[in-house]
Amino acid sequence: MVDIIKVTGEDPLLYELVGPLVMNEDVLAYNLNYPFRTSSSFLWFIAIGNGHTLGFIPVKLGRSKAKINNYYVADDDNEVFSALLQEINAALLEEYELEAITQLRHVPEFEKNGFTIALNWKRYAKMIAV
Repeated sequence: MVDIIKVTGEDPLLYELVGPLVMNEDVLAYNLNYPFRTSSSFLWFIAIGNGHTLGFIPVKLGRSKAKINNYYVADDDNEVFSALLQEINAALLEEYELEAITQLRHVPEFEKNGFTIALNWKRYAKMIAV
């Protein structure tokens, strides 16, 4: 079973749950070597299972848009992806226009969870929740 928790971008619990991962070389490689960032304008959705962090998606909240630009899901686990994206949709979609910059290999996971492609690039797709 996967539990999803939400923490703000400067909550000390965030560092406890994702700190070791965001500094891990394998996790950075998963994110195509793009560093993870946070600030008070971020809301992090973190998947926990058996006492371990299984994945996370930070969402930057703007005035009317919420943007996903980085994420990590161990072993690209479909259940974890779905749990995270469903929680994000439930928490934010009524108040925000939700968009994601998604690695092309993850497009099917986002599509299964209510996103559609708005723009394709070489390694990424810009997707919006519908």
